[in-house]
Amino acid sequence: MPKNAAFLAKDSAPAVDNGTMSRYLFSPTYFRFWLASSLLIVACLQPVHCNAAQWLSIKKTDANQLMVDKQSLVEEKAYIKAWVKVDYREPQKNVESVDRVYNHAKALWYFDCAKRKAATIQVFQYDQGELVYSAGTTLKQADFIEPLPDSEVEITQQYACKWQAKEKQRAEAAANRAANPIKPAVASDKDKPAATNSVAEPAATAPAEEKPAVKADDKSAPAAKPATEKPAAKDPLVKDPLAKDLATKKAEAEPGKDKAAKGNKEDKSWAYSGARGPEKWGSLNPDYAVCNAGSQQSPINVDNTITAALKPIKRLQKFPLKNIALKDHSLILDAGSGNMMVLDQKPYQLKYISVHAPSEHQIKQKSYAAELQMVHEDKAGHRVIIAVMLEEGAANSTIETLLNSIPKEKEQSKALAIRITPADLMPAKPAYYRYTGSLTSPPCTEGVQWIIMKEPLKIAKGQLTSLQQAIGEPNLRPLQDSQGRMILE
Repeated sequence: MPKNAAFLAKDSAPAVDNGTMSRYLFSPTYFRFWLASSLLIVACLQPVHCNAAQWLSIKKTDANQLMVDKQSLVEEKAYIKAWVKVDYREPQKNVESVDRVYNHAKALWYFDCAKRKAATIQVFQYDQGELVYSAGTTLKQADFIEPLPDSEVEITQQYACKWQAKEKQRAEAAANRAANPIKPAVASDKDKPAATNSVAEPAATAPAEEKPAVKADDKSAPAAKPATEKPAAKDPLVKDPLAKDLATKKAEAEPGKDKAAKGNKEDKSWAYSGARGPEKWGSLNPDYAVCNAGSQQSPINVDNTITAALKPIKRLQKFPLKNIALKDHSLILDAGSGNMMVLDQKPYQLKYISVHAPSEHQIKQKSYAAELQMVHEDKAGHRVIIAVMLEEGAANSTIETLLNSIPKEKEQSKALAIRITPADLMPAKPAYYRYTGSLTSPPCTEGVQWIIMKEPLKIAKGQLTSLQQAIGEPNLRPLQDSQGRMILE
């Protein structure tokens, strides 16, 4: 383990050097402690009683890789404990026994997030899989010290304390759901408040639902108004839209605000910046609580993948897109009906395509100029989203056609005069990444299957500028913690 970590606390064994890996001799008392630990490890070999370790890489360099066992993260009294391991490219010398070297180490660390201190309770060092050194102490006798900046201990401490904060948010969200059973924190798949990933789903959902989403080709202002403005009505700063007389009087008293409201009909219950930005989504509305408390949120950085020999996706994308609209902070393409895909032997219908500039996802720490998100649903409301990255390069004729068709004003829907199919917006190579995540805008519903295409489409710089100007402000949600999720390729 790193030389700058606080490893062993004071105990009845011979004196140790504070702040380094020190020599540890097993006295009778600590032999019993070691024996109990060994028995616990043996017990955990039985899959019925213990969960297998889920090692998550939290930092990787040319010299080593730092990992934490997600299953071991537990709150214990005022501390967070976690098992950590480090793999080294070059052999490391044991500070207390220079004749011993190791290339792999595991340690049990305890963190005091309130005081920003850490202590090591157990440590094991291996050389080519063979145990060459072990030591341990008890929590009661451990010395907690502040870890060195940028050390493996500090990096793990930051991760563990962030995990603790999210656990508290989840507990608060659960308490909120219990106190407000009528307004669950996670919106059902059929409940579609105005949101980038859930509004423009006209054809399939409007007839069956009491509160249908706004159709992309609906030109009736009175019919569209309830769906797009309902979330805003939950905001205590906005009056009930049904109280027309009161709203009219207030508009007359504040003409400037009324003019601004008429000039911008976008849903103001959430935004991509400011007081209603992504960091605040979970507190804006009880239905959005999972945005802050969820454990499988999107977007993420696609990295540390697992090779799974994924089969090419079966797609039927020959039917033309119907309409184009600027609404809910995004550019929305109504897919009409007929386009579909098959995933895990289940059919999903393409509902709409939303455009985000710049990209929401990253692939191996790389961001892209824009991202197309093709949102599919099955009959039960389960979602699959195919994401296609746009990268600066040569001009794209399909994108140019779409740019020429964009309505001049927001909330307007315009029919596409030229035939464009979803297949025209897909890369030639079928390779992709796959993971389980969420919608990237409120209500941030989880359980979404994401398909991230590896090959990006090219788009000219001028086309990108036009796209950004049409959308307005950047409409991307910040990256979310992957939480050790499996990313297949």
